[in-house]
Amino acid sequence: MKHIAAAVSLDFETMLVCLFIVNFFTVLFMLSHRSYYTKGSVLRPYIIAKVIQLLAWMLLLTEAAVELRGMQLPVMLISLAGGMMEALALLKLLGVYNAGIRRVYYRLAGISGAGVLLLAGLYPSAESAGALTAVAGAAMIIYPVYLLCMKLGETPLQKLTGLLYGLAIIALLGQAVHLLYAQPLAGSAASRWLQEFFYISLYLLMFLGTAGYMLLSREYTYAELERVATYDELTGILNRRAFVVRARPLIAEAARADEPFSFLLLDVDHFKQINDTFGHETGDKVLWDFSRKIEAQLSSSDLFGRFGGEEFAVLLHRADETASTGLAERLRRCVLGAVIDDTLLPYTVSIGVVTIRSDKRVPLDRLYKLTDLALYEAKQTGRNRVVRTYEHSSLLDEKVPSS
Repeated sequence: MKHIAAAVSLDFETMLVCLFIVNFFTVLFMLSHRSYYTKGSVLRPYIIAKVIQLLAWMLLLTEAAVELRGMQLPVMLISLAGGMMEALALLKLLGVYNAGIRRVYYRLAGISGAGVLLLAGLYPSAESAGALTAVAGAAMIIYPVYLLCMKLGETPLQKLTGLLYGLAIIALLGQAVHLLYAQPLAGSAASRWLQEFFYISLYLLMFLGTAGYMLLSREYTYAELERVATYDELTGILNRRAFVVRARPLIAEAARADEPFSFLLLDVDHFKQINDTFGHETGDKVLWDFSRKIEAQLSSSDLFGRFGGEEFAVLLHRADETASTGLAERLRRCVLGAVIDDTLLPYTVSIGVVTIRSDKRVPLDRLYKLTDLALYEAKQTGRNRVVRTYEHSSLLDEKVPSS
C-alpha cells in the first residue's frame, strides 16, 4: 500500500511539475511579444490570466514538494481570479465585453471567493471548498463556450475552441464530484478516471487553448482589417474599392447571360452648403442618414457604395430601364423631409442612371462616366431629379465640368 501511495504521490507531483512548466513557457513565449500587449489589446487580459494561473501552480507545486500545509486556500482563491480573467479575455476577444459583463464576473468571483473562505473555515479538509472552486470555474466559462459554439460559431476555429473549453467545463465538474465524494471513491477506478480526465483536460487546455486563443485573435484581426478595407468608416456601406471589386463579376455575369443591369450615381445636393451652415458633424449625420434611407430601399442583390465625399453608387442586378427608373425615383423621394437630431433638415439628391443590356462586358469606368454626365445634367437643370443617359452617348467625347 505504501508503494502504491508513493507511486500516486509521484504521479501527482509529476503532473504538477509538467503543468507548471507548460504554463511557465506559455507565459514566457507570450511575454516575448509584449509589444503587442498594449492597453486595450485583446491579448493583454489573457496574458494576465496566465500569469495568475502560473502563480497558483507555483504555490501548489511548492506545497507538494516542501510538504507545506495551508496553501490550498490561497491556491483556490488565485485560481478563481485566474479563471475570471481568462473568461473576460475570451469575452473581450469575442467583442461582447462591457462594463455590465465585467460587473457580473466580478460579483461571481467575489461570491465564489466568499463561499470558498466560508467552507474552508467550516471544513478544514478543504474538499468542499475545492469543489466550489471547480464549479465556479466551470460557471465562468459557460457563457464564452455558448458564444463560441452556438451564437457566434461562424468558423471551425471558433467551434473547436468552444468545444475545448466545453471539455474543461466537464473536467471541472468531474473534479468537483471527485472532491465531494473523495472518501467513498478512494482507490476506485472512478476516482482514478476522474483525476486523469481532469489533468489531461488541463494539459489540453494549456496547449490547445492558448494556441486556439492566439489563432482566434489573429482571425479576428484579419476580419477587422478586411472590414476596414471593405466598408466606409462613416456610413458602414461599401467603399469605392470594394464596390468596384464586387461589381465587376456581376457585370461580367450579366454580359454572359445577356441580361440587363443598371448603374446609378447619386450626389447629395448642396452638401458643401450643409457643411458650411450647420458644421461638418451635421454633414456627417446627413451622409449617415442618407445611407440608411437608400440602403433600406435596395435588395440584398444590389450593390451600394460610397465613391467619395457626398457621391454614392448603386448597381442594380437584372434591372431594366423601367425597374431602374422606378427605383431611382423612390430613392430620390425617400430622403425628402429628413430629420437630423430631432430637427427638420431637408436635403435632396440628384441621380444619374444608365441601363446596359449587352453580351459585351462594359467597363465600370465607362458606366461611371455615363452616369456622371447624367448627374451633371440633373445638377444643371435644378437638382433633386433623376436623369437617364444611354450607353452610346455622344457627350462622352465632350469636356463636361465635374458635377
